[in-house]
Amino acid sequence: MGWQVVTAVAMALMVSSVTSQNRGSSAAANEGLAGICGPIRECPVLSSLLQDIKQGTAPPGSLDRLRNAICSFLNNEPLVCCPSQSLAVTAAPTRSPVVQATPPSSANVQCGNRGIADKIIDGEDAPLGAWPWMVVLRGSVNGRRSWFCGGVLVSDRYVLTAAHCFKEGLGLELEIARIGEHTLSFDPDCSKGRCAPSPQDIPVERIIRHPQYGSPCTECNDIALLRLSRPAVLHPRFVTPVCLPINPVNDMGFSEQEFQGKAAWAAGWGSTARDFTVSRRPDVLQQVQLPIQELNYCGRLRRGYPDPRMALCAGGEGRDTCRGDSGGPLTLDNQFGTKSFIVGITSLGPRSCGSTNTQGLYTNVHFYIPWILRNIQQ
Repeated sequence: MGWQVVTAVAMALMVSSVTSQNRGSSAAANEGLAGICGPIRECPVLSSLLQDIKQGTAPPGSLDRLRNAICSFLNNEPLVCCPSQSLAVTAAPTRSPVVQATPPSSANVQCGNRGIADKIIDGEDAPLGAWPWMVVLRGSVNGRRSWFCGGVLVSDRYVLTAAHCFKEGLGLELEIARIGEHTLSFDPDCSKGRCAPSPQDIPVERIIRHPQYGSPCTECNDIALLRLSRPAVLHPRFVTPVCLPINPVNDMGFSEQEFQGKAAWAAGWGSTARDFTVSRRPDVLQQVQLPIQELNYCGRLRRGYPDPRMALCAGGEGRDTCRGDSGGPLTLDNQFGTKSFIVGITSLGPRSCGSTNTQGLYTNVHFYIPWILRNIQQ
């Protein structure tokens, strides 16, 4: 499935609540049917249509039909107007929809909701609000400041990133974690008549590297948490935590083994130059879609890892993450395309970014869920 289809489905389901309310009120009337506003999973005909769109087998006009069916939002989840005769007999009672006319409080912002409204190697500029959990880290070496690594917000107080960003001997002094950034040189970031809140520069209170980082292999256990000195101010469109794959089957609709073959999204402000001697940092957040797959190079990259599940391999088709993207996310949507989950952390790549004869290595977040939860709860 191409990235165009995935993006189109996300666009269909992640639109503004006010616009959706107007569309939804006429959705059933457009088809001449009475309908009930509820979750798409409880509407067989529209749920099946969504799957056909994802697989590229849907008839012309299907995307518009799905978009026009959105009738409201419940806790940031889009609800659809389901024709009454297609409702499942065993469907749960439909809850009264809560239309979000104004942004909810930070406490009500849920994870994994992308605000897509309509340079990583061979990547593209990300739309404003597409990746509201992105974090960029700024530090200094010998007084020289730079943006050096990425990360993702997993709660209002914790950022998930790579341990190698804080490897001993680098002489790096971490200054701040910037939350809610898109274009580094602009404040505020605006697009198509809407503007995001100013980014939040928050000092880091504590760096929690995995205690076994670097053992038994150099990049083994390449994962770290950053505890912010104060909670980030969440926003339903521009600052939200990404979801953790605590139980992939229940949360995402498929198992960790089924990550293979799926197209995941990576994002960051890392170098867009293939030549490792050239630093070409983009001003705008970049995004790229990479297949999670175990090619012949994968085993070589994971040589020395005591458990191959510790890392995922992705890319290998000329697209890649690069220097400065370290610590950034590799994300997959759930089966309904309504929430995003972080499944990988950018860890290790080829000397020449985007090489066609190798892949990138990403720390497998699901493997480390017990460690993540234990440290967040503490």
